[in-house]
Amino acid sequence: MFGMRFAPSKCKLLLQDWVGSTRNLVLAGEALAEVDKFCYLGTYVSPDGQIADKVSLRIQKARLAFANLRHLWRRRDIWLSVKGRVYTAVVRSVLLYGSETRPLRVEDRRRLSVFEHRCLHSILRVWWEHGISNAEVQSKVLGTRGQSLYQVLNLNRLSWLGCVTHAHQ
Repeated sequence: MFGMRFAPSKCKLLLQDWVGSTRNLVLAGEALAEVDKFCYLGTYVSPDGQIADKVSLRIQKARLAFANLRHLWRRRDIWLSVKGRVYTAVVRSVLLYGSETRPLRVEDRRRLSVFEHRCLHSILRVWWEHGISNAEVQSKVLGTRGQSLYQVLNLNRLSWLGCVTHAHQ
């Protein structure tokens, strides 16, 4: 079909609203494996359409990026503004990758925000006992012109929406 060859070992079966009794799909004589979710292009596809797994995956990848830069965060001879720019370029971009197309629930936004504030507190080396607000920590690490996570999310969505509307004209 269209010159395409499918490898049954690489194909998965994800059922959505399945009411029939037959749940087998055979390709080239092999039955496809049925899965509850699978990773496609860096995000998990699930039958219920929820994105909690996708948010968890983005947080997990951003946590790994943050941990890989641990040596940078610990150095005292590097300016805080430089650390803030590195955080924005590396960790935040991994955290928000593809977020412009995902509908985020309040709980998902909260989880993203909690992760970011933990990272910023770690960079600044302050904890809750110090009594410094999240807004103050953010302004110290990212600068007064640094955008909040929600601002970046909204700007990304508006930019993507502009691209979509111009593409159909």
